[in-house]
Amino acid sequence: MSLREVADCYQHLVVMLNSNWRVIRCPDGSQWILQRRGSPESTRANDWRGRSYCRTRDALIRCAREYSGTIDPDAFAALVALPTRIEATVDVDMPSEAPIGSP
Repeated sequence: MSLREVADCYQHLVVMLNSNWRVIRCPDGSQWILQRRGSPESTRANDWRGRSYCRTRDALIRCAREYSGTIDPDAFAALVALPTRIEATVDVDMPSEAPIGSP
């Protein structure tokens, strides 16, 4: 597991929507991030790049529908099952100021 948001094995993965889109939780638990694989402007084509940053489930679902193309039905069900707001998912034992990339 990795603490790097661009890594395939990022530890705060919420759901894979399809082969090129996923949703993660940011390290401090304050937002969900809709990410796409790679970037047309970058030579690093296989890492993950943020597209939308959402604090509510409805906004996340709206952005996922708009940008990610076909969403796996089980993945969509996982989105619908998320809490209404991200604040409800914060782990109480998660360090609040852990530097990104630290073990």
